Amino acid sequence: MIKWKSELLERWNSESPEFWKKILKYSITLGTSAVSVLIAEKTFGLQDYGVPPIIFTICGYIVTACTALGLAAKITKQ
Repeated sequence: MIKWKSELLERWNSESPEFWKKILKYSITLGTSAVSVLIAEKTFGLQDYGVPPIIFTICGYIVTACTALGLAAKITKQ
C-alpha cells in the first residue's frame, strides 16, 4: 500500500511534459470559471433572473471533468 503512495508522490513532484502543462493550465482556467458561475448562482440566485438551470448542470460537469483532467495532467511525468 505504501508503494503506490510513494509512486504518486514521485509523479506529483516530477516534471510534466509541455503538452500536459498546457492541459493543466487550461483545466484550471476553465474549472475556475465554472466554479465562479456556480458560486454566483448560489449567491445571487441567477435562476430568478431567467438563467436556464441547464447552465448550472453543465458547469457542475465541467468542474468534475477539469478536476479529473488536471489530476491526470499533474501526475504525468516525462
